[in-house]
Amino acid sequence: MQHYQHSLKYIATEIALFHGYETNPITISSVSDLAGIELKDVGTRSGIFVLKRDLCNSIKEIENTLIDSLNGISGYKYSIIIMPKCLYNTLLPKIVLKPKRIVTENLTREEILTLAYLASGCQLDWKGYDALDRTREMFEELLGSARRWLRQNYISLDIPNLGNETDLHRNLKAFTLKHLIENEKVDDKSIYVESYIGDLKPDIYVISRDLVIDAKTSIGHLPSDELLDVQKYARFAKGIWVVMRPIAILLDLDGIIGRLKDTDRLGIDMEVMIPVRDKLITLEEFVNEGRGYMAELLQDRSKRG
Repeated sequence: MQHYQHSLKYIATEIALFHGYETNPITISSVSDLAGIELKDVGTRSGIFVLKRDLCNSIKEIENTLIDSLNGISGYKYSIIIMPKCLYNTLLPKIVLKPKRIVTENLTREEILTLAYLASGCQLDWKGYDALDRTREMFEELLGSARRWLRQNYISLDIPNLGNETDLHRNLKAFTLKHLIENEKVDDKSIYVESYIGDLKPDIYVISRDLVIDAKTSIGHLPSDELLDVQKYARFAKGIWVVMRPIAILLDLDGIIGRLKDTDRLGIDMEVMIPVRDKLITLEEFVNEGRGYMAELLQDRSKRG
């Protein structure tokens, strides 16, 4: 199950990004002098800690240190701890403050593979437990290829935000522009990028459709909270699209659905759009894609007996 932890580590890294923490996970695999120092840090400093299954063989040596550390998860420290069930089952009854940020092996193989397929932009077809850990590079290449296409064909639309714009945000815009021109057949002359409409400046405005499009990276913000920010465009636009990364949607799906229901109640026409393969799809289409993929995996498992 060591590969399983690679997928959990990827999930933890993405969750930390929502809260503004970009950090490299610390892996603790043995009770050496170095690991002993690191074990004392678990839960008492910001970071992501991966406790390997090998530690289960040394539980008596590390139990007290771990209990003290896990009880120290509080205040401004942001820690995520990934641990195998053999440690979790031993430690949980003795932890006074039940932390919310302990991640254990509670996902099935089919769930991990479905999450990975969706997180990659519906591209990855890898059947290993480490599938999620393989998705970031694939999805970034999907966006990067759209950016290259935009610069080769419509460089006048490749306009930066003059603030602190990340490559991820700019590439999400590029993918959106490629979708509009190639799939939606929108005339590039009716597309405005980083232009003021009144006192507001959306990422993209399609004048022929009275449509505002904003890309959100979900770095430093919960995805569902980012939907609040774009409601302001309803003052002048008929429709709003919010383009988001698949993994961000998957990790905050309930919150996003709740926000969309709330915007609908307010009479705001808003869609969350997700980059997959060579196009943007709606949240409903994205969820249905995942259900279909999961059904195929379960059917294959049942055939294997």
